[in-house]
Amino acid sequence: MPLSQGTSQLFVKEGNDFVYQKGTSNPDDGYKTSVYRHCDSEMRVVICRIPRPVCTLHIYVPTIANNNKGLPHTLEHLIFCGSKRHPDRGYLDALAVCNFSQGTNAWTAVDHTCYTLTASSEQAVANLLPVYLDHVLNPLLRDQQFVTEVYHYDENGKEQGVVFSEMSSRENDEYDLASGHINNMMYPAKNPYTFETGGRTPDIATLTNQEIIDYHREYYDTNNITVVMTGAFGDDFEETVLQKISAEILESNGCNSRTPIDCSAPPKDGPRFETVHFPSSDADVGSVWFAWRGPMPGDSETKLALKILLDYLAENPSSPLNQRFVERSSPLANSISFSVDNGVPLTINVQFFGVPYASTQDADSAASVSESGSDGAESDDADSDSESNGAEEDKDAPHLFEERYYENLLLEEIKRVYDSGFDGDAEALLKATKRMRQTMAVDMENQPEEIIQDTLCADIVANHFLPASKGTFTIGTCSRTFDTLDRLAKKPVDYWLDLVKTWLLDQKPYHVVMVPDEKMGERLEAKRKEIELANVARIADKEAHAKAIAQAIDSNKVNLSDEVKSTISVPDASLIVTLPHTQTLITLDKPIGPVSVVQSIECDSEFPYLSLHIPIDTLSDSLRAYLVLFQELLFSSDLELPAGLVYSTDEQPLSENKYVGYVTVDSCLADITTSKSASVGADNDVFSCSQMDEVFLMSMRMYDSNYDICARWFTQILMFSQFTSERILSVAQNLLSTISGIKRDEFSLSNAIMLHYDSKQKPNGPRWGNGHISIFEQEAFLKNIAQQAKSGKVEDIVGSLNRIRDALIRGNKAFLAVSTPIGKSSQTYIEEYSRQWNACYEKYSADRSSETNGKSIDVLSESTGKYPAFGSNGVFPIEFATRMPDLESPVQVHFPLASVLSSCVQMRMKNHICCVPTGKQSFEEELQNLPALEYHALYILTELISRMDGPLFSAIRGKGFAYGAYVYLNMWSGQLIFLCYRASDVPRAILSMRKLIEDLGDNWDKYVDDFEINAARSTIVNLNTSKTCTPFNIVDHCILSNVYGYESAKQLNRWRNTHLAAVGKKELRQVYDKYFKLLADPSHPMATVIISPPETELLPEIGEYERKTLESIREQYKVADMS
Repeated sequence: MPLSQGTSQLFVKEGNDFVYQKGTSNPDDGYKTSVYRHCDSEMRVVICRIPRPVCTLHIYVPTIANNNKGLPHTLEHLIFCGSKRHPDRGYLDALAVCNFSQGTNAWTAVDHTCYTLTASSEQAVANLLPVYLDHVLNPLLRDQQFVTEVYHYDENGKEQGVVFSEMSSRENDEYDLASGHINNMMYPAKNPYTFETGGRTPDIATLTNQEIIDYHREYYDTNNITVVMTGAFGDDFEETVLQKISAEILESNGCNSRTPIDCSAPPKDGPRFETVHFPSSDADVGSVWFAWRGPMPGDSETKLALKILLDYLAENPSSPLNQRFVERSSPLANSISFSVDNGVPLTINVQFFGVPYASTQDADSAASVSESGSDGAESDDADSDSESNGAEEDKDAPHLFEERYYENLLLEEIKRVYDSGFDGDAEALLKATKRMRQTMAVDMENQPEEIIQDTLCADIVANHFLPASKGTFTIGTCSRTFDTLDRLAKKPVDYWLDLVKTWLLDQKPYHVVMVPDEKMGERLEAKRKEIELANVARIADKEAHAKAIAQAIDSNKVNLSDEVKSTISVPDASLIVTLPHTQTLITLDKPIGPVSVVQSIECDSEFPYLSLHIPIDTLSDSLRAYLVLFQELLFSSDLELPAGLVYSTDEQPLSENKYVGYVTVDSCLADITTSKSASVGADNDVFSCSQMDEVFLMSMRMYDSNYDICARWFTQILMFSQFTSERILSVAQNLLSTISGIKRDEFSLSNAIMLHYDSKQKPNGPRWGNGHISIFEQEAFLKNIAQQAKSGKVEDIVGSLNRIRDALIRGNKAFLAVSTPIGKSSQTYIEEYSRQWNACYEKYSADRSSETNGKSIDVLSESTGKYPAFGSNGVFPIEFATRMPDLESPVQVHFPLASVLSSCVQMRMKNHICCVPTGKQSFEEELQNLPALEYHALYILTELISRMDGPLFSAIRGKGFAYGAYVYLNMWSGQLIFLCYRASDVPRAILSMRKLIEDLGDNWDKYVDDFEINAARSTIVNLNTSKTCTPFNIVDHCILSNVYGYESAKQLNRWRNTHLAAVGKKELRQVYDKYFKLLADPSHPMATVIISPPETELLPEIGEYERKTLESIREQYKVADMS
């Protein structure tokens, strides 16, 4: 199609540039955004210039469904299988990984499909853009691709296909079922929002490839797409890249799918309540879901106001809904989720998770808990902080899943908030607005790409499907969000009360209760068996059927020729943008409590960060069992401040002790911090952590102007928190509900089970921290805690928690990390922290000794309490040793569970090789010898095998056996790991992995050449760039660099890059022969855990597996002696 009006340009600038506000004090400070329109269609390109190392590319296609066959989703998968100009499958992702990316990705929502790329340079996006567009607009959509990527059944009737595997694992899970039933009630019949765009497996089985081709023709036209790019793009990007895209790629077929969605509400007499069952291995907890129809997408101010209102209602433990339902002696939920979701119209959602279901079967199960107070201390907001909704309200428990019951409880609480004028606090929503402002400012600093993409996505969908849009293109409606927040901050209380009334009280919510069903998994499995038998009956010739599938798999495999590979080049890594920062280690002349070293980090952030890291090597096993309870209580407990300390923002010291309820503590912290945490180890997920499990971390992040007051709260909370029976019971019961949720997710559960098998006893000391915080030890332990708390016998519990606190405060070998804005000396921040610590410690030590409640602290002797440092070249003596035991033979276990709908397998083998400096020589001398060459060669080999559309991808996902599979190294635990998840055929996935690794050795040059090595290196560049692409990531990277034994993050980068550059085919082959090929050896001592639906049969070829239950693991954990 010729360019319109005889112009030589492909795109023209549309409108004026606008700015996405960053939320700084300057309202015009932000990210410049430009819009370009395609000259011959309605296509737009939006470029938002964010000066960060990471660039993103999103291609949005508005899509809807009119059935449950999953047309938008199946098409999304097939897009990546080759295009008109680039027919070779794998070319797109090969190009992506060679351009500093981990590969392409995509998602399908109810009203749009989005194709994504994250890369580490502008040039990478420029190289990918035309190729990606060709795949989106001109895909091949061959029948053979449909067989492997979407659906087929094998000669035994087993249903397979990547999409099928994904949806079979999702369609009956708690979240997807609840969302689907809510939407079916909230919208009129046949509305696109009532269909499952991912597809229902029975409907996917009836889908044809021709239907997908027709669907692509209807929606995937240049007229309908919008491209959004964020990153450090130059001003000439439009001229040098956009204008040079081939006009043929963007040629329109004249199809415009802009059809208004029916926004009308369903009939008033339609259903508003449903009871929905979901498969579960236990019946302990379910969930309760509510949704209201919200305003139209164009009403950005009301949308933001509703988000603020929901934050006020449910964001923090002190919020009204959490007080009413969660933070109680007998919780009615363990957590609350809420959102205002994009759509036409928007939806307002409130969900209660961990709702006790077993108690509905036994009305007498609830126990009363006595209230406790504090004598001789001034009370702060005593009425609002008391546990007023305690045991007397246990009458609710048996009825929570009855129609309208939970709804009435929720609406009663919302009505109470409304009638009381936000509990009489006329500034409650002003404070909530300020909290939202600082939260969004943090988000715009640390993840601006995600925030901007999310708001632009809403604009794109509204432009396409909103009746009022009338074909206009309006973009950036939320670009000045902080101006909107400033307007909302000036709204009177009546505005907020009217918001509550209009959107939450005047219209009834849609209500779904999700009931755990221990038998549903068996019924689904029986149905699956029936389908397989019916499929077999339809096969006339098994041999011919198997041959046809094998041919489809072979024709759709990745097999790039050397000629094609030669066309792909790697951009210049030196052009990747870097964020400025400095890193300094300060050895203190006088320690601040356990801290003798401070890590000072200056970076381009408005939010200082304070992080205290204290080794827990002195804690005995009996105390370590309390660490999860301690970490969860620390920031959500009452506080008793001794006279002489300064409270909060007061200017004068207290004249007498002051007792502050946890509600007040939480509310104050919400106002002055942007985040806070207490955890065992780094990347803590309550019952597990990724690394540093022998360290207790406590951190806060805040506006610079709040640093002094935050440092005060930080030290006071650590030293003076009061662990009461009410809080212990509430937290313990909520943690138990969280464990029930973990046991329903096969991936999370496989990690927990694997931890049981691959963590050895620590030499000459207590067991590893990660083992103590695992769900299996904690489940029995927390049940014991809850029973004691219900009976009011918490003296031993409180004593143990206080002994942990005392051991941390009086410990040693700790370090403090302080990040400050660039140009501000850390010395002032350190001195303020020191002043607050010393003031508190003087009062703390006056009242306490190393004995708490008459019991001596359980500590290890000095001789057994010290361990080798993680890289003694650094200053932080953090323990690093492999967790993997020396197995004499393979450990292979199979857990068939009624709660899971697809399979997951993990294999872990010991691989404790040198990866960091040892400190035996100077850094320069050690680096010259390349002692970690094996580790980095193995790192490259795992990336080469596991990359998107790489060998492992083709061997497992490409054959429809599973949704994903990877091999990776865990440096901290010293393990080489194979992971396969959402598997429809886990035995064949295992056999395919083994066959691939064996073939890798036999046909080395087929898999390993310079192109693949460079592609793997490029992927690693992207992974490492992501670690320093935001101020917060920089802080984390700097902290870990010292933990790993380096003087700085720059030294770590140099160590890594030098080693990676030295790896070639020779080094890769050596680590293959020495380590990697052992993964394919079923006789090699390694731990393998398979989780699957209950009737899954394992092929004898994969070896003998011991069939076990979760109960068999739980029985091995005895409740720790609490006396």
